[in-house]
Amino acid sequence: MKRTRLILIILLAVLLLAYIVLRIVKPPESSKAIFRLNLEKLQKIEIFNAEKAVELILDEGIWKVKGDLLWKADSLKIQQFFENVLTAEYPTTAMSEAEGAIERYQLQDEEALHIRVSDKSKKVHVLFSNLGNAWDYFRYDGDTKVYQVKNKVVQAFQPELINWRSPIIIHYWEEDLKQIKVQHEKNTYTLAREGLEWTFHDARNDFKVEHDNYSLGKIISILQNFRSYIFVSGEDEQYRKAFENPMCTLWITDVKGEVRKLDFAEFDAHRYQLRIDDDMSVLYQVEFNTVFRFIRNAEIFKRRGGA
Repeated sequence: MKRTRLILIILLAVLLLAYIVLRIVKPPESSKAIFRLNLEKLQKIEIFNAEKAVELILDEGIWKVKGDLLWKADSLKIQQFFENVLTAEYPTTAMSEAEGAIERYQLQDEEALHIRVSDKSKKVHVLFSNLGNAWDYFRYDGDTKVYQVKNKVVQAFQPELINWRSPIIIHYWEEDLKQIKVQHEKNTYTLAREGLEWTFHDARNDFKVEHDNYSLGKIISILQNFRSYIFVSGEDEQYRKAFENPMCTLWITDVKGEVRKLDFAEFDAHRYQLRIDDDMSVLYQVEFNTVFRFIRNAEIFKRRGGA
């Protein structure tokens, strides 16, 4: 009895040792980059599904959204795309290559998210899907093998134009500004900066603006981060008529002496458009609150704080 028990213990020990050894020496699963391209030589990125499409091209070293207008892409979105998609790797063992796998994983052409990336010599076209899991599935165009990638590509990189173009249209730090000249129906005035001090000047006033003046702060704030998520072509006659008599015009002079002209026009009772440097090829929709910051009277700039 004791001999039998000893043999069993030895067998269990051998099996346990064999299991540990196999776990230690088991070769790691191989992985590859999904997009095996020279990322430094990429020229075009296409993202599309059955309903929408976004095309990005590299123009003079800057990624831009191509469409009716060529627009600078959101640099943060591009960075995320490179980090989470273009450099992503996947286990080379297929999840499935059985008949019906494409349908089971919703990777049909009309169901999937397509990403096609091109460098100077070749293209890689990949279809992605997500079935509500933590990770996505994908296949290469023309192939039936289904793989899994440990990223959520479908959720994060939909072909919505608003997600890809940069919303920033004007950006000045306060120290970049030298002068802001404003002309509107009731007045023409100038805000000038000398060091840390701002002064207000119009036909009847010439005074120092307190550093905590609320209205000045609102103007500086919008110029630091002037965004618009809706833009249109200004070639339409209705837009041209709106800018024949702008409700407000700004001339912004920076410390280098460069001047940028901004015109605000009321298109209808609820929409206001911005034109930059008389360029009617693209107009930017803004809120009235944005325009209102610039059409305040002189007394507002004499106050301290938000009083």
